[in-house]
Amino acid sequence: MRIAFNKPAETMPLYCDSVGYDWNQPPIHRLNGYYAYHWLQTESGAGVINIDHQSISLQANQGILLRPRVAHEYHPTGKEPWKVSFLTFNGTLCDSLSDFLKLADFLVIDTVSPELTSFIPEVLNEFNNNHPIALLDQSVQIYKFIMLLKQNHLLNNHRYQDATITTPILQYIAAHYAEPITNDKLSKATSYSVTYQNRVFKRLYDMTPLEYLTDYRMRKAKELLLTNPTLEIGEIAPKVGFHNPSHFIDQFKKYYKATPSHFRKFI
Repeated sequence: MRIAFNKPAETMPLYCDSVGYDWNQPPIHRLNGYYAYHWLQTESGAGVINIDHQSISLQANQGILLRPRVAHEYHPTGKEPWKVSFLTFNGTLCDSLSDFLKLADFLVIDTVSPELTSFIPEVLNEFNNNHPIALLDQSVQIYKFIMLLKQNHLLNNHRYQDATITTPILQYIAAHYAEPITNDKLSKATSYSVTYQNRVFKRLYDMTPLEYLTDYRMRKAKELLLTNPTLEIGEIAPKVGFHNPSHFIDQFKKYYKATPSHFRKFI
């Protein structure tokens, strides 16, 4: 899904140029770069971006922020489609905020946080509104996105030593969230004890791996409800790891203060 916008008639501190997720990314060649700030994140598959005489691989759960007018090209690698989410933005505040990020021509995020991963799907429908008040809300959300980038970058600088624990957990959950997952299964993926892996994971993400699993399943359920209006609730439940539809409905209501049917009807 992709939404592109016209440049606002009124000068804005921050505004969205385009946004999308679950996008099947084709090859792109930009000799003069892009005219706006550009965030690109891999959801599944993989791609390579060539920039400043470097080839940077973007695997699942990795992303890059590009400064405007920086020449680059990127393309999928491997046999699987390269599914990405992206956000392009601009505005009068961008240059000062890029200084805050210490952004040179680009900034690579090796492990994208859950908050950044869920940001684009959650705001995409909110952004599809040209009302002046909605444009102000859009500016606030992009500011939040930049702060999440800064937070994620700082966290990454402190968690390289823990990547052997957190990365396998994140990858395992992304690949198997529709299946039964236990702490013991995650322990086999990390080769660390349940107690130690959970302590490291919670220190970095402020939740246990199984709490993150539930959060991930809820976000996937929300995506399915928004993008597949013909799917019955009983069909969505097992697709996101709930083989008891009643339990799925209870969990969804706990997270979003509405049943899946009510959420779909009034969103």
